[in-house]
Amino acid sequence: MFGFVSTEQAKSSQKIEDLLEMVKKLQKAGSLEPRVEVLINRINEVQQAKKKASEELGEARTVWEALQREMDSCKHTGETLRILRLHCQEKESEAQRKQTMLQECKERISALNSQIEEEKNKQRQLRLDFEEQLEDLMGQHKDLWKFHRPEQMAREIGTLDSSKEQLLKEEKLVEAKLEDVKHRLCSQFGADGCSTIAEGLFLRSQEAAAAVHLFEEENRKAQELLEAASHHHEQLQQKCQQLQQKRQRLKEELEKLGMQIPARAQSKQEEGAGPGEPVSPGIRWQGAEIAHESRVQEGKEGEPQSSQRMVFWEGCSHRAQPRQKCRDWQWWGGKRLVPVRVWAQGCMEISLLRP
Repeated sequence: MFGFVSTEQAKSSQKIEDLLEMVKKLQKAGSLEPRVEVLINRINEVQQAKKKASEELGEARTVWEALQREMDSCKHTGETLRILRLHCQEKESEAQRKQTMLQECKERISALNSQIEEEKNKQRQLRLDFEEQLEDLMGQHKDLWKFHRPEQMAREIGTLDSSKEQLLKEEKLVEAKLEDVKHRLCSQFGADGCSTIAEGLFLRSQEAAAAVHLFEEENRKAQELLEAASHHHEQLQQKCQQLQQKRQRLKEELEKLGMQIPARAQSKQEEGAGPGEPVSPGIRWQGAEIAHESRVQEGKEGEPQSSQRMVFWEGCSHRAQPRQKCRDWQWWGGKRLVPVRVWAQGCMEISLLRP
């Protein structure tokens, strides 16, 4: 349509240009009169063509507007179609999901149905087993009832009594045979043979088996006690080793202290010794005490000698009395006397402690 309108406009413009060229030619030629009618006709044709072109242009515009409206409606329809397509896809996905869920539900329902069937079968089997057990119990009950009837019990008691009497008779016969055999053996082998036979019979008896069992039990208990004692002995040995190591360490420490103290002890002894109180050359410091042993003859001839210990404290000395008088010397010169060791001959070792 738009191509047709443009063609008509091009034709009308071409006619106008032709008319203008013709007028220019006539003006150049100097004569316009013979051509007036031709020009009027041509102008009329041009006007009609222009009018027709205007009408066609209006129709074309109307068609274009209609097409534009149709295109807008098509766009709207396309948008609607796209939305509907999206909705359709969503619905399809939802339907697929529901289909999957439905399939899962069906599978679950089938599994539950199979479990229900299995449970029913188990219950049926249990019921059948219970019925069989009930029938067995009823049969046993009937048998017991038949067996425990008074007349049946009386018959059973009579049978048992007769069996008991028969067994007692057989036991007496067996004992008599054993006595006979034992008497024959004794008469054949003498007293030693009888004792050997008696020992053999005892070893094969239940009393011998019980004695062996008791002996095994006692042996097992003795082994357990022995194991416990050995374990305890090992623990004691370990403790003794630890104590010996500790004693050796303490001895080494005391030896170190004894080597460090003598010089200082000697100086303190010389400073603390007063006039008329000589210091024995054999004095030794041991920690906080100075001790010097001396043997003194006391009493007349024929009396027993008492061994005593001289105890010094920084130059001061005192001779302890025998064991029976030691308590009188617990305090002396503001220092405390403590008995350390009592000898068998009446000698007591005294130690001074710092206040």
